[in-house]
Amino acid sequence: MRRVIWRAEPYRFMKLSQCAAFAAIIDTGSFTAAARALDISQSAVSHAISSLEKELGVGLMKRDRTGIELTETGRRVLAHTRAVLMHSEQMRHAANSAPEDLRGRIRIGTSQSFACRLLPALMTALRTRHPQLEIELRDGPDMQIADWLRGYAIDVGIVTLPKKDLSTIPLLQDRMYAVLPAAHRLAQNAGAGLRVQQLSTEPLLLPVGGMEAMVRAMFRTVGLEPHIAYRVQDVNALLAMVAGGHGITVLPSLAMPVMPAGLRVVPLTPAVSRKLAIAMSPRAKNSRAVAAFISVAQTLANREDWTQPPSRTGRPANPLAVRS
Repeated sequence: MRRVIWRAEPYRFMKLSQCAAFAAIIDTGSFTAAARALDISQSAVSHAISSLEKELGVGLMKRDRTGIELTETGRRVLAHTRAVLMHSEQMRHAANSAPEDLRGRIRIGTSQSFACRLLPALMTALRTRHPQLEIELRDGPDMQIADWLRGYAIDVGIVTLPKKDLSTIPLLQDRMYAVLPAAHRLAQNAGAGLRVQQLSTEPLLLPVGGMEAMVRAMFRTVGLEPHIAYRVQDVNALLAMVAGGHGITVLPSLAMPVMPAGLRVVPLTPAVSRKLAIAMSPRAKNSRAVAAFISVAQTLANREDWTQPPSRTGRPANPLAVRS
């Protein structure tokens, strides 16, 4: 009897990076936004899609000046792409769901306006409670954190509300304050607070990033535009410029370090607050690591009145004292 030997054709594996790029383009609406969400170059996104289309032997989308439109095949493939990404995330979570100590990795997105005060305590408590957990931090403005979540580049992020297209859990509120030189005329006559209208004619040092949109919106709410002297990203540089007499600024309480001498912090009246929330990537909702992060963050948020600026005498209570 003649032996028949069957040889399978080499199987060409599609990469998760190709699937992630395809889904991110559709979710964000462009190659540029997908690259930003995945934190890779636009050429890498283009290469991932072209190689995916080559391996499948079919076009997945049409690209022109008006935007991106899926082909009929692309629509069918997208559903399977999302399933692949979901299953890959579930595999990672299953591997990290053993009864022993929590292990694995959690990718967290934060902004400068959150990181100054609460983030150090949060990281200390999280590492103390789960020492085997690998923590990856990414710092960016509020809208970029939202893009990272939509593109699955991070598992969880601290964002300002509202974020209607993201799954969020309210965390806390912090309050906006005017920061002025102590000798400034407004500081001398502030009384119980300052109205936004009183700040509109002053040269404003605008904090950029996640805080910029809120400061601008605060003025527009009362029908005014701020008189912007400079846009400054670093909070310490911002405060140094205020102390140097270059203008005033407005900051949320969580973004404030202990103030240097010569500055005065004055609340706004009526009070202006922002709402912060924990937002989750759709693929991370069932993650034990994300659940641990949420638990620690909520405990810290409820432990202190974060609407108040930090005192000159110290920090919040010892973060190691956080209890389950």
